[in-house]
Amino acid sequence: MSPAVRKRLFLLAGAGWLVIALAAARADWPTPEKLSEQRYRLAILTVNAADKSFLPDPAAAGGDWDRAYERLAVDFAARLGPRFDLSAVEARHREALAGLASTRVRLTLFTLAATAALWGLLALLHTGLKKQSRPA
Repeated sequence: MSPAVRKRLFLLAGAGWLVIALAAARADWPTPEKLSEQRYRLAILTVNAADKSFLPDPAAAGGDWDRAYERLAVDFAARLGPRFDLSAVEARHREALAGLASTRVRLTLFTLAATAALWGLLALLHTGLKKQSRPA
């Protein structure tokens, strides 16, 4: 393999990694909507712990997770009374919303650090292969 082709392959691998890292970061990017969905799902688990006959239907939320959560909370508070306590779910949701910016910063830093580490490894590998392919 010629050095020019090898260099292009390493550049292509580095660019490919960057695209994959950005796509993964985009998929994991925290939004208030995702946090509301997580709160709803955690509430469903809490309801299921108190009432095993409950069968959730997340599709019924129709994308409005806050409204679905409120309906679930009101319905099961009326059914189960004091056994149904969502204070821990609410506290976790408030903390997640308060830490949204820092979570985004951490995700960005992780993506950049992982990309830099992979590019460094590719550079080391490229240098090692370049030295190995030189005639003695």
